[in-house]
Amino acid sequence: MAKTYLALDAEFYWDKELYKTHQAMDPKSNRHAVAVKRVMAAAVFQFTVDDEGRVSTGEIGSWSERDWLNEEGVVGKVFDYLRAHDDKPIVTYGGLATDVPILLLAGIAHGMRLPPQLIDQPGRKGPRPHLDLGLMMKGGGRTWTHLSQLLLRMGVPFELVAAKSSVPRPASAAAWQNLRDHVELDCLLLAIAKIGWLVAQGTDALRLEPAIITLVEGFLRRRPDHMLTDDLRAYVGELHEVIAENYDTAA
Repeated sequence: MAKTYLALDAEFYWDKELYKTHQAMDPKSNRHAVAVKRVMAAAVFQFTVDDEGRVSTGEIGSWSERDWLNEEGVVGKVFDYLRAHDDKPIVTYGGLATDVPILLLAGIAHGMRLPPQLIDQPGRKGPRPHLDLGLMMKGGGRTWTHLSQLLLRMGVPFELVAAKSSVPRPASAAAWQNLRDHVELDCLLLAIAKIGWLVAQGTDALRLEPAIITLVEGFLRRRPDHMLTDDLRAYVGELHEVIAENYDTAA
């Protein structure tokens, strides 16, 4: 049976006024608390792995304050999208520590019902609607692996991994476009990491390099104007070379 995942990522900014209010009540308040962050953009990338290890890609959805005015507008669109795909689990990296709490705070603040993938259901049975890959990597140990570290170990080019760094709140139309490219790329990189996890867990017939090529090419078909198109195409070329080398070695 084919399994479809929704790679989800969001970008946040520090709400200076909210921070000042918190600090007025508690001068020792932690500036890094998630409670003073607001959502400015989010994206989702669909990908599917079937029983024969074949990978396919679906649509890319992204939303930002530029188009939806404020946090409430952005989060409302994200929640609507997830509700429309309530049979598909979301994948995040460290989402239980950051993304989910901030989305929850936004939902509470704006009076919005959470989508099924984010609703707390104690004693839940059956498939998990949210997969935090960072937590899965940690397992029962104490060591956390950053997504960028994992991607570099997987051979993802530095130029793509370095683009994962957080971005400031945009102040121009061009900057908002760059933010869209940034958050959508993060979803692609998350999908690549998830594929690596599935291969390591023994998913039948799933091969790493061909699967990543499919993800990247599917992404580029939908975003041919992405600011890192050349780097992504170069990465695909490198993966084809790895496949050819492995073939020659096996022959």
